[in-house]
Amino acid sequence: MTATTSHDPSSTARAHRPAPHPRRPIPVGVQVLSTILFGAFAITVTAIAFSHFWPAGVALAVILGWRGGFVPMGRGEDPAGEIIAGLNLRSPEAESRSSGNASFDAYRSDTIKRLEDEQENFSAFVDRLRDARDQREFDGFMDSRAAAARAARLDMAGA
Repeated sequence: MTATTSHDPSSTARAHRPAPHPRRPIPVGVQVLSTILFGAFAITVTAIAFSHFWPAGVALAVILGWRGGFVPMGRGEDPAGEIIAGLNLRSPEAESRSSGNASFDAYRSDTIKRLEDEQENFSAFVDRLRDARDQREFDGFMDSRAAAARAARLDMAGA
């Protein structure tokens, strides 16, 4: 007894088809910027639609609300989770993480400490400059006021 096998040409074509290229993730900055720009555009267009023909404005607001605004579609992952993860990489806490290279970590921490010290010194210097300018302006104001009061007394005494 021999087994017969059916030969389906579409099954062999599917088996030899190359795998689709994985999609490159959209950079977080592009996602945030596009969401902000789309939001500004959607609000403006909805307001204009309300002012010219209110049913169109209502329809547009419903469509945008139902769709959830601008979210990059066609991706299996959670875009909001990706955005949060990308923003966490740029957070101040990310500086304290180790790179795996002890020399670089020491250099980075020394450089960050030096820059923080320079920033504090510069801020103190700017504050002293502002205080000196304010004191000079105040002294000038008081001198002009005293001179005006002296002139007023001399006019009263001379009159």
